[in-house]
This record gives sequence, C-alpha cells and structure tokens, in this order.
Amino acid sequence: MEHGSNASGLDAYMNPRSVAVIGASEDQSKFGGRLFRMLLKHGYDGRIYPINPARDTLFGVPAYPSVAALPSAPDMVVMAIPQEKVRDTVAACAQQGARCGIVITSKFSDAGEAGAAAEREVVAAARATGMRLIGPNCLGVISPANRLVLCSSPALEVDALLSSPIGFVSQSGALMATLFDRAHEAGIGFSHCVSVGNQADLELCDFVEWLIDDPATQVICTYIEGVKSPARLLQLARRARQAGKPWLAVKAGKTQAGSQAAFSHTASLAGDYAALQAVFERENIVLMEDPAAMLLLAAAMARHPASKLDEVAIITTSGGGGALSADRLSEAGVPLARFGTATQSALGELFTEGQAHNPIDLGGRRHEVGSNAADVSRQTAALALADPAVDGALVVLTTAPALHDVTAYLAEGVREAGKPALFVMQPGRAAQRARQALVAAGQPFTNNLAEAVQALSAWRRWSAYREPGVAQRPAGCAPARPPSGELGEQAAKQWLAGAGIPVNRERLAADVAQALEMAQSVGFPLVAKVVSPDIVHKSEVGGVLLGVDSPARLREGLQAMQARIARLRPDARLQGFSLQAMEAGELELLVGARCDPQFGAQVVVGSGGVLVETLQDIVVLPAPFDLEAARQALARLRSAPLMQAYRGRGALDVDSVAQVMVRLGWLASDLAGQDFEIEINPLKVRLQGQGCVAVDARARLA
Repeated sequence: MEHGSNASGLDAYMNPRSVAVIGASEDQSKFGGRLFRMLLKHGYDGRIYPINPARDTLFGVPAYPSVAALPSAPDMVVMAIPQEKVRDTVAACAQQGARCGIVITSKFSDAGEAGAAAEREVVAAARATGMRLIGPNCLGVISPANRLVLCSSPALEVDALLSSPIGFVSQSGALMATLFDRAHEAGIGFSHCVSVGNQADLELCDFVEWLIDDPATQVICTYIEGVKSPARLLQLARRARQAGKPWLAVKAGKTQAGSQAAFSHTASLAGDYAALQAVFERENIVLMEDPAAMLLLAAAMARHPASKLDEVAIITTSGGGGALSADRLSEAGVPLARFGTATQSALGELFTEGQAHNPIDLGGRRHEVGSNAADVSRQTAALALADPAVDGALVVLTTAPALHDVTAYLAEGVREAGKPALFVMQPGRAAQRARQALVAAGQPFTNNLAEAVQALSAWRRWSAYREPGVAQRPAGCAPARPPSGELGEQAAKQWLAGAGIPVNRERLAADVAQALEMAQSVGFPLVAKVVSPDIVHKSEVGGVLLGVDSPARLREGLQAMQARIARLRPDARLQGFSLQAMEAGELELLVGARCDPQFGAQVVVGSGGVLVETLQDIVVLPAPFDLEAARQALARLRSAPLMQAYRGRGALDVDSVAQVMVRLGWLASDLAGQDFEIEINPLKVRLQGQGCVAVDARARLA
C-alpha cells in the first residue's frame, strides 16, 4: 500500500512539548531506566512524565501510575513494555489523546504471522483516534537538533550531543546506534536519527520527506532493508534533488535472489537488488555498500554543500601509501587530477625534482625547506587544492615524525583552499593525537582507505548525475498486447517484429521430412532449432544446429538431435523444428524485460549467447527511457570495448541496439501491472550501419 504524506505532522512528534516514558525506572539494567536517564541527561526541555505505578518520583521527577493519571495528554509516548501489554497500552494512550508513540518492543511482524496479526491490532488501536506510531521493534529517536533522546543505547553515554546537518533514517536500531557512536568519536554529529523498525505505521519515506523539509538537515542517510512504498520513494528522490539535498543509502540483501523462475536468464540476472539499483541510479539516490563509508561521505558533503567532485589529488606521508591509494582510486573509476603548470612550479619550490606531481609524497620535500615540515604540509595542501583541475583531496597519513603537527597543518591548508578532503589515518595508537587534531579542525576522516575510496567514488557518481531525458515512443511501436501465457520463439518474434524490432526469417516444420521440404525456401546455410515448450535453453540439450549447409547435413543433424533429446530429456514434448536464416554478427547481446514487483517495468541488456550466465555482464534500466539512456547503459557493460573499432574491424551498430532497447522498454511499459518476462537472446550486432537482428526470443505473460 502506498502511504500518503505524514511529514507535515512529524514536527510535533520529533520536537514534542511533552514526553511520557512508560516503563521508566532508575534501574539502569532495564531499557526504560536507561532511556529515561538519557532523556534527562541530554537536556530535553519539555515536560517529562515517567510512568511507574510503584514510585512517586524517579531521579527527582514526579512519577505517575498510568497514562490516564497524567495532567495532560503527552505529545510523545515511549513504550518499553512486554509484547502482550502493548496493544492495551497503545489504546489507553490513544484514548488519553497522545499524538505519537514509539514502540520499542519486538516480537511482532519480525517474529512471524502471529506477531504480524498482533502488530495490526496495535496499529488499529492507535489509528482509532489518529495517534501515530514509530516501530515496533525499533531503538527510538536521537535528535540533537531538538535535544531529544528517546533511545537507551550505551553510545549515548557522552557528555554532549554533537549536531551536524546529517539526518539518518534506519530500519536497524543497532546500526543507528553504532553509526552514532562512530560519528561521535570522529567529531561528527547528526540533526536527527530515527530507527523505524517494522514500519507498522510511520515508515522510512515519512521521515525522509520530513528531512527534505527540515532546515537543520542538509544530507540524508538511509539504511534500507525493504521499501514499503516504492512510488512515493521515487517522488521523494525528485524532491530531494530539487531541495539540493544529497540522499545516500545502504541497502541490505544485495545477494538475495530476485526471481527463482527458470523461464529466462532475464529474471534470474535482474533480481530485486539490481532493479532497485537501477531505479536509484536514475533518481540519484546514491547507493553504497558500507554504512561507515556513507557516514564519511555525508560528513564531507555536509561540510561542503553542493560541491561537485570529479578529479582528486592524493597527498600522503608515504610513497607506497600514495601508490596504493592511486591504484584503489583507479579501480573505483576516480581519476587523479593533472596539475597545471603554475601548480607544478609552486610545488617544485617545496619538493625535489619529479616529486611535484600527483600523488604528492610529503617525504620528498627539499632539504632547504625541511626545517618546518608541518608548514610545508599546509602549503602543499593549499597549493594542490587551489589547482583548477582538482576538485578534492585524499590525504593518506602513515606513521611519521611529528604526525600531529603535520596533520594539523594539512587540515589548515585544506581549510584555506575551501575544497573537500577526506583524511585516512592508517596508524594505530600512534595517531591518536593526530586524530584529535582532525576532530578539532572538523575534517572528516577514517582509519580505512577502502571507506574513503568508496566515499569518493559515490561522491563522483552523485556529481555526474544528469536528469533523465523524456522518453518518447518511436514510430511503429504502438501498444500491442499479446496473448497471455508462454510465447515460443516464433510467436515471440512475431510480436517483437510488430513493434519494429528486427528479427530473422523463420519457418516451422512438424518433423524431419517437412523440414527438408522447407529448407530450400529458407536457404542454406541455415540454423535449425528444436521447438518444445519444455526446453528453455536449447543449447544445453544440443537443440541447436548452426551453419547447416545441405539437405543431407540437415537430415543427419535433426535425427541426431532427436536421439540426443530423447536420452537427455525424455519428458520433453517435441513440437517440431524451427528453420531460420543464418544471421551473421560481430557480437551477441541479451536484451530482456521483466516486471519488478516493486518498481515495475525493467529492461535488461548484457552479454548474450551461451555466455550470459557465465559473464553476468548486465545493466538494468527502468522503462521507458530515451535513446541516450540506452546508449549510456551499453557503454557501462564490461563488453562495451568490443563494440568499438579495433584491429582493423569497424565499430558496431550501437545505435541500432539502443533502438531495440527503447522499443522493448515501451512494450514492457505497456505491460505494467502484470507479471511478465521477455527475452531476446541472442541479439546479433553487426558493423555500424548494418543494424542488428534478434535470432531467438521467448516471452511469458501472466
């Protein structure tokens, strides 16, 4: 079910005038006791109502036996109580006029159908009066911007909350607390952190929408396990772009199989994660693998709002560290900047010959300037980042003399330049003072090179984003609904041809004798394929004959094929043989389409033929899309270099493939709302100007 906007009411929930804590106590071994103390510790300035029927006061605050005994209805109620008491407690809070509740308790939909049924009852009890719920099975809320802590994590045992314009919505409470702890150690704060848990009522999209409108938030981070309202998520992505707020995301379940159907390669290769990744790429939701790298990037983006990043400079205290860093950036597709003449000249006064290049090894400074190595570091950072070709820096620090001073001066140089830098602090305890210098300077850092490289790569992807073009239906691609069910090769190719997709000519023969009669009308050499509704991948059972150049070869080949299939697949129903014109091509691609359960029509393109599953070289595109999007998808394939001219062979007809993709995308879009799979494999691609042709296809439509 798609949910409407709840963002307008979230201000009251996230900045409540009063909070009731059900299960409050002074016992720090209990969840309610820890949460209540954290609420007091971090300076919440609204009214606090601890609910505990056994106590008159808790930490000097008057306690109440029940919600019904409160002098006024609370804006927010936090429940740390047994599962079996939650429904009645929520009902009582709703009747009292509470506006929102946080249900910490687990064992609801996270524990099977019985728990899910209980969860539905809890939500119904709240909605009877318009009360909203966060959770259940969540860890609560941490809102430094509002000095509100409704969470019991030990990570909150800090003197003061740090505030930065980073909002974080997480489906994992433990991950929220872990990133909060890591961020605090690095001197990074948040505007708001929300653990949404089971999302029984208020969900991730509600809080993302609120963060888009929140003036205290500049960068939005999310940890996603499942998308509850996909269409709304995409609408919010566009709103975030319009607001100039980067949206970063880590999605769990990358390796989970999408569809288990064996009907086509398309379904098995383009699983749920690939579909989500394609949609996120189109909407510039920056998908990352590591939550720590997401935090690092968010801190840098918050410090340098709207900054775009392409080419970087590496500054390091180790030549080896610089070389390894350059390797990792190259592998991640992040180019090193080439310094201009003026920059090289200025750096040449500080460094020995050959050292004023990117990466810069601070150990290569001239002896005559070496008396103040720390100040050389400041000048180096300022000069490198001032170069017009440099968008940011990766500063990799190893054990070195006066590491604290070198680090502090590097941070000063970065500040003077006004461009972003990510610091990597590789030593252990020897670098503790240096880390403190970075915290004092407000410079984002990590102890892990891989995290910094992932952050820079993601920043570059975000920077390179262009709004997608408007998809326009090509001429001769009118909506056409084929019959439901499975379409064999001939029926599928006829349908595709009706949409303007080129296919090879074909004749169907019921048996070997009829095949020999029809062969002359097809012409030799030809291709012969078995026709069977039970054989999906013909080549796996020897059901394809290539380059058949005579009637005798055709007879021998088909008889051998029948015997082979009878041995390997005795259950398969043989309906005859397909005789097809032999089509030449320089490259074989797969082009398919499917319906993703959440995000709708998707087109898949990749390396085809018999190597499709071995190579798993695919790109997924949400349909429909324009020609330029199709061209860009083809350029991202690992097989893309094979489409360019090389060793005397001309370039391939990429535009004809893009046209096929666009037309298939419209067919897929026309089928939106029903389950389907369509696959062309292989699509033979010829030289530029000679087009492409589908020589095998199949489809399944619910």
